[in-house]
Amino acid sequence: MHLWLARLAEGRRRALVARWLLGGCVVGFFLTLGAMQLAGWGLDRWIFALIVWGALVFLPLRIALDASGSLGARALAALRRRLASHPSRYDHPEWLPVLVGDLFARRVTMPRITTPAHARKAHDAAAAILRHLVGRTDAGDRLGGAIRLALAAAAAEAMHVSALASGPTAQSIQARWDGARALGTLAALIQLLTAAFADRWDRPPPVPELAGRSLRDFLDATLDYCDEAALQVDALPWTEPPLPALLAPETVDRVRGAWRVFVAAPPPATAALDAFVGEVLRPPA
Repeated sequence: MHLWLARLAEGRRRALVARWLLGGCVVGFFLTLGAMQLAGWGLDRWIFALIVWGALVFLPLRIALDASGSLGARALAALRRRLASHPSRYDHPEWLPVLVGDLFARRVTMPRITTPAHARKAHDAAAAILRHLVGRTDAGDRLGGAIRLALAAAAAEAMHVSALASGPTAQSIQARWDGARALGTLAALIQLLTAAFADRWDRPPPVPELAGRSLRDFLDATLDYCDEAALQVDALPWTEPPLPALLAPETVDRVRGAWRVFVAAPPPATAALDAFVGEVLRPPA
């Protein structure tokens, strides 16, 4: 019950329920007209069917749905507190969106160039990756590998954005936006996966590519650079030291390409998300 109510805290979810409610009432109205016709009453009393389904069914339920936002927010806060200490919280797929949402609220600050849709992409991708690892004995190794692959893809994307933003081949600000948004959303995803790894195993994920550098500092620099590249006419170049090529370049390119397709796709982009998850969780050859 708490989980169902918690989902209503999100405006997007309430809008979806409202559309289903409207569709159900329309179907009910026409079924009522059909029943009246079969009963020999004809369609002369269609106005009464409209009043029943519109004024007595749809409107009260729609008002209750709109008022459920605050109730859903309280249920969501209570569920987050309960799950925070639950030992098997990452083993229940239905809880993962709540856990990811909590981590997002506490750990992630999106770049200014991104939109709420990009924040939703990072959230959905993190939940999908964690969902694919439910019940696996190698979940820690697979999640760590996904973080490493995503980080390598982010470093490659940062170099691409830097080439568009600075130097002799610099492009206009608008031409950099897609790359900067893809980079910022990918960095947010890595933050979420890193936070989930630390929350579940009480240690940071191993990232040998950083050679002792702080992953958090690297991601903060990445997020800052998104706005630098996308909002400054004379943007500075990306100056973070390059990561050593410990992962196959073609694998990193596939992950980066799948991510760009997912970020650019209109929601819900299920096929593009599944393709990205398949690439980032692909077992090493």
